[in-house]
Amino acid sequence: MKVLNIGLDKTLVGLKGPGDAVQRHREYGQHLKSLDIIVYTKRKENLRVFEIASNVTGYPTNSRNKFFFLWDAYRIARRIYRHHQFDIVVAQDPFGAGVVGWLLKRKLKIKLQINFHGDFWRNRHFLKERWYHFIYLLISKLTVPQADAIRVMSQGQREKLLQAGVIPQLIRVISTPVDIERFAAFESIASPSRMQLLNDLRAQTSTQGRKTILAVGRVDKAKDDSTLFKAVRYVKARKGRDNVCFWLVGFGLSKNIPGDLLDMVTGQGGVDSDDTPAYYYASDVIVSSSSSESFGKVLVEANACGKPVVATATLGAQEIIKDGYNGYLVPIGDSVKLAEKLIYLLENPAIAKQMGENGRILVREKFSHNTKKIIRFWEDMLAGNL
Repeated sequence: MKVLNIGLDKTLVGLKGPGDAVQRHREYGQHLKSLDIIVYTKRKENLRVFEIASNVTGYPTNSRNKFFFLWDAYRIARRIYRHHQFDIVVAQDPFGAGVVGWLLKRKLKIKLQINFHGDFWRNRHFLKERWYHFIYLLISKLTVPQADAIRVMSQGQREKLLQAGVIPQLIRVISTPVDIERFAAFESIASPSRMQLLNDLRAQTSTQGRKTILAVGRVDKAKDDSTLFKAVRYVKARKGRDNVCFWLVGFGLSKNIPGDLLDMVTGQGGVDSDDTPAYYYASDVIVSSSSSESFGKVLVEANACGKPVVATATLGAQEIIKDGYNGYLVPIGDSVKLAEKLIYLLENPAIAKQMGENGRILVREKFSHNTKKIIRFWEDMLAGNL
């Protein structure tokens, strides 16, 4: 089976960034004859073809802008097809990638799968994030009916598509694969240098007797940093800056820290994905303040590390968190409730520990083996079993 993937993740063409996309696509490649990945990049980045594995290759478009990306991606895909004919095109979103996938399906008579990595439909928060999201929404209404299969990250997304009239058999809920054991067994499998990082992080707070709250992510309006920082101010007022600290892990996040919180919030910048588990283990609770999320990979990783989570009740968080069991869900945009749940877990370490252990059990049961599920999805699509 040969697959073409079209998306936006620049780590798949060699740029440094958060996440484990390279590792995941290398694992996909172990089940495929070939996996080619076309990624939107800007002309000024001038990136080159990036070999991820012997049969997995990333192709940057080096486009003038996102409009020209459509033509550039289509042109590169046709060139790849002449070299080896792929069976499936996977569009990582129903927008630009979806349009390219649709054109390739019509021209080459191949199967088209569209992924919903975001909560796009019937979501006022998505429409408020950017003025052009309304245009994106209209495009998605055109591309989705052309898909032979649709992969969503949560049951809530599936329900929205069903309500819009999408055929149930075409939709499959398979969240982004997470290597659960890499996080769950970190302390036993980590290299000496990563164990030293963990010990150093723990020492930063244990010597001062401070509790630590961790947020992991990237600069994105959907992450709703405003709500997070309001929650930090509330915690600061209740607990004092000397008793609690916040760590922000992610590219560019440290630039957004308000001046009045610099004494309490530390931006760790871009952290290698292999180092991320050390930050989870060194923290007491993990927080997510997103206004829109189709999945919450960070929440799964945190639970796999045995840590409780507090998150706003996005579709993605609801897929992962069983309220009161492995963490807490609070209303989107409610900084006070977010802070109150964080404070409660900090003040009740036995409950926090039990929630973390519950989470470890839950994510093992629910989110393991997703790579195999995705491969089976592609096989079913080719065999006409959807």
